[in-house]
Parts: sequence; C-alpha cells; structure tokens
Amino acid sequence: MKGLLTGPGARRTPSAGGRSAFALLLATTLTAAVPWPGGVIPTPLQIDALLDDALRLARRERGEELAAAQFVEEEVESAWIPQDRIDRGDLPLEALFLMGDSFFSHPFQRLSGLGGLLPPDRLQRVHRGLTGGIDTFSCMGCHTVGGLDGAGTFTQSARVRGDGVHLASTAVRNPPSLLGGGLVQALAAEMSADLQALRVRITAAAREQGPLTWRLVSKGVSFGTITGGPDGAVDLSGVEGVDPDLVVRPFGWKGDAARLRSMVEEASRLHFGAQSTVLEQRYREAPDPERLGPGPDWWDPDHDGVLREIEEGSITATAAYLAMLEAPVILPPADPGLQERWARGSAALDTLGCAACHVRSLHLDQRMWTERPDTTDGPGVTFNLLADGDTPKGSDRVVLFSDLKRHRMGEALADPDGDDLFLTRPLWGVADTGPGLHAGRAAPLRDAIAAPGGEAAAARAAWSAAPEAQRVDLDLFLRSLTRAPRLRVVR
Repeated sequence: MKGLLTGPGARRTPSAGGRSAFALLLATTLTAAVPWPGGVIPTPLQIDALLDDALRLARRERGEELAAAQFVEEEVESAWIPQDRIDRGDLPLEALFLMGDSFFSHPFQRLSGLGGLLPPDRLQRVHRGLTGGIDTFSCMGCHTVGGLDGAGTFTQSARVRGDGVHLASTAVRNPPSLLGGGLVQALAAEMSADLQALRVRITAAAREQGPLTWRLVSKGVSFGTITGGPDGAVDLSGVEGVDPDLVVRPFGWKGDAARLRSMVEEASRLHFGAQSTVLEQRYREAPDPERLGPGPDWWDPDHDGVLREIEEGSITATAAYLAMLEAPVILPPADPGLQERWARGSAALDTLGCAACHVRSLHLDQRMWTERPDTTDGPGVTFNLLADGDTPKGSDRVVLFSDLKRHRMGEALADPDGDDLFLTRPLWGVADTGPGLHAGRAAPLRDAIAAPGGEAAAARAAWSAAPEAQRVDLDLFLRSLTRAPRLRVVR
C-alpha cells in the first residue's frame, strides 16, 4: 500500500515504458543478492506491480507537496480527518491507511498548531517538565532507522521531563521502531483481559472459600500473585511487571501506553506541540496547566491561536495505520557455513537466560481489531491484523521476543530520578533498529547486552562468562531479526 518501500535494491525510478524490462532485469539481478523471505524471489510481474504501486503513491505525495506550496490551506489537510466520517464508514480501509500514513509524515507548521505551549516557544532539545519540547515537526522526523516507521538515531533521542535548560535534568528516550505495533497492542489487550478476569475470579472464590492466593499468568507470562480475602478485598502487593489496574501497557520505554492512539496523541503534544480535540475536551473537563499550558480557554489551551489542531479521526487513522504496518521477520544467513552458527546463536538466547524476559513468542487469540474513538460511541474501524495493510504479517504465533512486562534494570540504566523500571523491549527487528537501550547509547548489540543489571544481571553475567564463539553466534542470530527486504523507488 505504501509507495516508499524499504530495503535493499533501491533504484532510480524508471520510465513507465521501461518498467517491465527493468523489472525483469531487477529480478534477475536480485536472484542471488537478496535473501527474500522464505527464499521466494518476486517474479518480474510482481516487481512491476510493486513499482506501479510505488509510483502511484509517489505521484500522489508529489501532488500534495505542490498543492501545499501553492495553497496554504492544504498544509492542514493531513491533520483534519473528522471522526464521524470514519464512524459512518465513508472511508475504505485502504484510504484510511493512506490518511494515517499522510498524518505520520505530515510536517506540522504554525498553521496546523506547531508549538504554543510554554515559553520559550521555539525548537528546544531539552524538554520542560510535562509540556515537552518542541523538538521536531513530524512523526516521520524521528522514525527513520531501517526505513519508514523505523527507530531513531542517537541524535533523534528526546530529552524528556527536564528543566528546559540542562541535559542532565532529562530522561533520554530513543525512538523505538513501530513495526508490528498492531500485533503488540492486541497481545497486550488480551493479556490485560486475562489478568483482570483472574482478579474477578479470585475475588469471587475468596468470598466463598476464605483467603486465596493465585498466580497471575497470561500467555505463559507470570505477573506475580494476587490474594483475595473473604470481605472482597484484594491484595496486589505481589503483582509484578504491571500496574495495579492489571492493564498491560506495551508502548513507551516505561510501558506507559496501552494503545497506539495514546502514543500518537501524547507524542504529538510533546514533540511538536499539536494537541488533539480529545485533549481539548479533557482540558475542558479538568484543566491541567502543567501539560497543556496556563490558559483557562478550553478551546485553545496552548494559546497559539489555532483551534482543533488534531481531529480525533486523525488519531484514529494514524493508530489504524500503525496497527496495519508490517511485522519484522527472521532471515537466517544464506551462507550454509553460517547457518549452523546461526542455530547455535538461537539456542544461546535460551541457555544464557535472555529468553526468560525476551520470550520468543506469544500467541494471538483474536485476529480482528477495532480501533475505537475515545470521546464518542462510534463503531470505529475494524480490520484483520494478519491480513490488512502492509505485509509480511507473520502468524498467530507472534515472534516478538518480549514478555511485555516491566523489570528492574539496575542503577546504571536508571533515569535521573532513580527509576530503573523498564519494559522488555521486543527484539524482533533489532538488526534494523536504532542504537540500543532507552538512551540510545549502546550502538553495538554487545553494548546493549552488557549494560543491564537488576533482574537481567544473571543473564548478563552468563553472557560475559560465555566463550567468545558463543557470543559471536548470538550476535549472528540477533542480526537475523530484521525487516523484510523490499524494493524502494527514489526520486
């Protein structure tokens, strides 16, 4: 569906008349050079179809650029998607995907609500408290490593929750890759439902049988224990890796967002100062000067003169777009001499203890997902996580290498406030993500493995004591966790 296709094989756009011959030449050239997923090489016709799709979208995007340059009103179009159009079913799924894609790459400017939170009202590297930067103009501006929707470089890391002046006052957050986010979101929602159902069951059972303690387990992952009393009280002191509300939040380095739409909404406010109508409504009900500015006017709480900066429909479209992105893949080396080492590296993930937290796979129960609005009772939009949008998708067995829990990672990785609790980042796609860890300072994979302490101390010690050959094998395996290679058309 997307015109810019990431991966090896980039070529200057051929003319329309020469595309078929070009596709045949390209297919022949790439037969041995590219490790296509499953070993299946695209045919010339398939490559020609990819080029047609890419050229069509490239022409559309070029047209938008020209229109924006000529008509200033066009600059806000990407941010203006009314939720009622989605609820009425006016937008086909493919159109909604493209609208979300357009919002993701949309460069916010003054006309569309850039900035306007608290002075100094300009781009600044160090965030000020909960109000954010402003440190960029678009989502795409910080998610580029490995291709579109990827991770960020070290220089694209955000300096959040600071004093607006000093780097040392901030918590550093490197932009993570967004691939496979829909599957992660759905897995977390299913795990939350499991944990909350267990709470209801133990509360009922304890009323009848007396005090009971149960293990909180979902999809094979343990979240500690919960104890119910005969009076209906519930003791959550034994809960691990999740908040007391038992909602698994798989997004953000701290695991603080349960849904992609929350991540889009918060990132827009923090990084380019554009707030959604959802935030405006919340501000009307409960003003929050720390987050949205000092003014009392719910219709323009950041006092930048721009109203309705991001429609709720835009948040829905972007969340749906992110949920329909491709999933990372595993591409073993094509060299037979390396395949045995790759297999040993895969086994090392278990023998060294890394897989205790980086759980290889979690099973997805429901393939269908409905992206619902926050402030209306509309039906939202429903799609198939394993069929709709970008491919490849994978299967019900989601191989993401994470338990979606939060763990203590030791003093060396703690934020300035001493908090060392972090979400287990999925390892899928790690070969194409940005520099390692939340601060983006562990560029080689080895640095990322050697840094964590806390609950990861035993695995780190095992890796440090392992023979060099085993560590090389593990590195080889991790570098096979990548995104599917694709053609991309460049201008």
